[in-house]
Amino acid sequence: MIRIYYFILLVFLNGCAYFVSWDEQSQVLLGENIEVCIKLDGPPDTVTILPHGNKEYKYHFKKLDPSCIHYWIVNKEGIITGYHYRGYCRPI
Repeated sequence: MIRIYYFILLVFLNGCAYFVSWDEQSQVLLGENIEVCIKLDGPPDTVTILPHGNKEYKYHFKKLDPSCIHYWIVNKEGIITGYHYRGYCRPI
C-alpha cells in the first residue's frame, strides 16, 4: 500500500514540474553570466551583435520542438539582461 502512495506522489510532483512555464524557467537566469547557459545548453547556434554592444545568443532547441528558438540578450559584461523565444517551447 505504501508503494501506491509513493507512486501517486511521484506522479503528482512530475505533473507539477511539467506546468512550469518557459518564462519562469528563463527569468531565473536574468542577471547571470551567459557562461551558465553555455554550460547547460552548449554553444549557441549563432551570436549576433546588437546596437550598443549587446549580443543576442540564439539557441534552436530542435529536440524540444523544431519551432522552438530561444534568444538570450547579453550585455558587454556577459550578463543576461533579457530573453525572448518563438515557437512551441515546452518546458523540459
